[in-house]
Amino acid sequence: MKRFVMLVLALFLFAFNSFAGDIKFQSSYTDAMFKSLAKEFGVALSFNPMSPAEPHGITGFDVSAEITFTGIDKDKDYWKYIFDDNDSIAFIPVPRLHVIKGLPFNIDVGAMYSKVPGTDVQLWGLELKYAILAGTLVTPALAVRGAFSKLEGVDELDINTQQLDLMVSKGILFLTPYAGVTALRINASESSSIVNLSDVHETIYRAFAGVSITPFPLLNFTIEGSIGQVNQLGIKFGLKW
Repeated sequence: MKRFVMLVLALFLFAFNSFAGDIKFQSSYTDAMFKSLAKEFGVALSFNPMSPAEPHGITGFDVSAEITFTGIDKDKDYWKYIFDDNDSIAFIPVPRLHVIKGLPFNIDVGAMYSKVPGTDVQLWGLELKYAILAGTLVTPALAVRGAFSKLEGVDELDINTQQLDLMVSKGILFLTPYAGVTALRINASESSSIVNLSDVHETIYRAFAGVSITPFPLLNFTIEGSIGQVNQLGIKFGLKW
């Protein structure tokens, strides 16, 4: 367990040092470049589930630290010309705090906050999940989830996302595999004095799958991957009861 905790800390430290530089548009930026940037950055800033479909219950809490890695086309001009140092990396690491609270009637609510180290990027989000089927020892859980996220702290760029997830999960001993599909709406606009770009409103569709592992009471580890126009990997470590 100690080695696992050290691995999680190492991932966070890597994120602290790998995604640097403040966002600032250059005069050569075009509408097409902005649209491509919004898709990849929007996925990185979205509020993905990192939790199975089954409800947490009235007394349930899930408090965790997470990190997501979102793959980007770092060699494209729309990434090269957005940072002060004209440099980017192959993925965007976003560490975040995530809290979920169970409510009556198979409803969960949650919130997250993130500050991307080395940048001016901050992020917050809210979620609401309803388990249509709560799941039993022999039947899976089925849930619908809505989420919202918003970028803060960036003077020249505004991005918010809305998403709708349909997900299914089935617990097996201390493992709970889950999978689902997502419709993600990305809204982006810029307020730079250097360029005048059209706002972006794009909907993209993604599939995701993950597994929640509870090897000991309270302790929870989750790994989740998403595929689509933009791919993503998430890791979560926290307390769940």
